[in-house]
Amino acid sequence: MQKGAIKLKNFGEVFKSFRESKNMSLREVAGDDSSASQISRFERGKTALNAETFYHCLHAMNISMYEFENKYNEYNHIDSIIYDTKISDDYLEGNISKLTAILNNELKSDEKTAKLNSIAIKIRIYMCDNSKKVHEKDIEYLSDYLFSVDDWGRYEIWLFSNSIFALPSKTLEVLGEEVTNSLHFHKISEDYKRKVHIVLLRIINCFLERNNLDLSLKFINYIENINVPESEMYIRIFYKYSKLVYLYRIGEISSLSELTKIVDFLEFIDCFNTVKTIKNHLDKLQICNEFL
Repeated sequence: MQKGAIKLKNFGEVFKSFRESKNMSLREVAGDDSSASQISRFERGKTALNAETFYHCLHAMNISMYEFENKYNEYNHIDSIIYDTKISDDYLEGNISKLTAILNNELKSDEKTAKLNSIAIKIRIYMCDNSKKVHEKDIEYLSDYLFSVDDWGRYEIWLFSNSIFALPSKTLEVLGEEVTNSLHFHKISEDYKRKVHIVLLRIINCFLERNNLDLSLKFINYIENINVPESEMYIRIFYKYSKLVYLYRIGEISSLSELTKIVDFLEFIDCFNTVKTIKNHLDKLQICNEFL
């Protein structure tokens, strides 16, 4: 392969999907810098393009490198999306046996990522059953990894999001501040923003469970200052929920009636597992009896 050549998994397939969506021929994309046959071989994964030729082809299609990278990442993260969804669904169902099966599969590997994944799953199991404690050395291993990464990607966000309720408060506060700052200093996708918003909501609810109202308010204010669009209904509903729980904890009993409206709405749209999670959370906060 020539120096500077670009040949990564599925690169050609993603490239082809852009070309076909633009209704452009191989010859039109190739231009004067390459040939139709060379582009065809690249799309089939038979050969590579050097960086200059690759960028020229993107320019011919009016596609930015940022657009290509986003689609490439989506194309190659299907497995991780399914994996994340399965863990989330099993957790919402409280299905410890399914989570344990995923955990046992991760424990078969000695890779660093598998070890980190296994810790995140252990934490999810612990959240379903508090008797299944996570070893302190595992929490330290995961925390050390997160602190060692300067620029978080979607994997680090996923890992942090799934470990929030097991992290010490100071660690959680510092990492929460870091992920919040990433919203201001990076050119990030809407998907990344959404994941960060969900992380912030989990941080708030964790601090509410720990009765750390000052830190709860700190992260409530972070979200307050973020312009979450109305299309992100999930984020807006759970921001409202977190704020109402905070208000109740500081003595505003009237917030209970507003919490009831949220639960009624979620039941109306058949989000029964989510309602179950909310009621479990309120039970931990010793609000559930008054709420019900």
